[in-house]
Amino acid sequence: MRTIKLFGLGLITLLGFQACEKEEESVSVEPVTISDLTCPSAVFSGVARAGVTYNGVFTVPYSGGDGSSYTSDNGVSSTGVTGLSAVLVPGTLAVGSGMITYAVGGTPQTGGVASFVINFGGQSCTVAFPVTDSPTAPEPPVGE
Repeated sequence: MRTIKLFGLGLITLLGFQACEKEEESVSVEPVTISDLTCPSAVFSGVARAGVTYNGVFTVPYSGGDGSSYTSDNGVSSTGVTGLSAVLVPGTLAVGSGMITYAVGGTPQTGGVASFVINFGGQSCTVAFPVTDSPTAPEPPVGE
C-alpha cells in the first residue's frame, strides 16, 4: 500500500512539473499580399530641400488588401537624389483599398528627384519624391 502511495505522489509531482512548463508557441507570419500598389499617386508630407535634414512620411495607395497586419521592413535608400531613406511603418491592411505609410528621413544631397523602389505585398513600384534646391541668398544689387 505504501508503494502505491509513493508511486501516486511521484506521478502527481511529475504531472505538476509538466503542467508548470510553458510550451513554446510557434508563430508563423504569413506574408501579406495585395493586388496593386500605385506609386505615382504617393502623397508626401512637407517639402524636402537639398542640404536640409528632412523627417516626414509618404503614403502609397494599394488595392486588394485582406485586413492582415504587417511589420516594418529594413528600409530602402533613395537613388537619384541620395541621402534619404524610407522605412515601412507597421500597420494593418484595409479590406480592399487603403494606404501604406513610409517614414522618410535624412539630408538630401542635391535638388531633383529622390526615387524609392518599394516592395510590398508581392508588388513593386518606384516612388518619386521631389527635392527642391537649397535657397541661395540673393545677391545685392550692383552699385550698392
